[in-house]
Amino acid sequence: MNLETRETCSELSDEPGHRVTVEVEGREWRLDRASDLEALWEAMDGADLNEDERLPYWVELWPASVLLGRWLVRNREMLRGRRCLDLGCGLGLTGMIASDLGAEVVAFDYEWPAVRFARHNGQVNQVRQPLWTVMDWRRPAVRDHSFDFIWGGDVLYEKRFFEPLKGLFRSALAEGGRIWIGEPVRTVSRPVWDDLAKEGFRTNRITTEKVALCGQNATVNLWEITL
Repeated sequence: MNLETRETCSELSDEPGHRVTVEVEGREWRLDRASDLEALWEAMDGADLNEDERLPYWVELWPASVLLGRWLVRNREMLRGRRCLDLGCGLGLTGMIASDLGAEVVAFDYEWPAVRFARHNGQVNQVRQPLWTVMDWRRPAVRDHSFDFIWGGDVLYEKRFFEPLKGLFRSALAEGGRIWIGEPVRTVSRPVWDDLAKEGFRTNRITTEKVALCGQNATVNLWEITL
């Protein structure tokens, strides 16, 4: 499937940083951020990296999140009133979309500035705020089997995240729940799907779509994982 969306990137003139505007299934979402990743990377030196050596990926809006947002809108009836967990919420797009559709959303990120910007973006877009929180998925502070839906956009970009995420899936997903993972087509995360199947998960690639974002065209897979 090849569905184009209109996205623009423009620098704000009345406040620091940048704004990304993205259209998802007919609605325009405005996302403010501190800067773009390239600019932040140029300004950083080795001392700026935290103990995990994690780059500030949260400052970007990733194509995988746009595809996840489309999927949430298309399944709005399924989400209404359900408990949902947004992994690595970044600038807050999917958390805002789901909350606006009537879901009860907990959205977390490892980085505090991401959570701050996500809440700000909720105000900009005038949606009911999710519960935004700082959390590490290696040590999740959520009740066991408490979420009907869990999702994340582009969260498998490093192999070191595979094992912690599998543990989170097992502990946090409610009986009969579903996990949705948006992933750009690339090799690094390819082994994880066979690995999940070997450990008792069911995986299904439910759609592959093109996402046009800030002058680039990405091909993104959307996977559904169940127990």
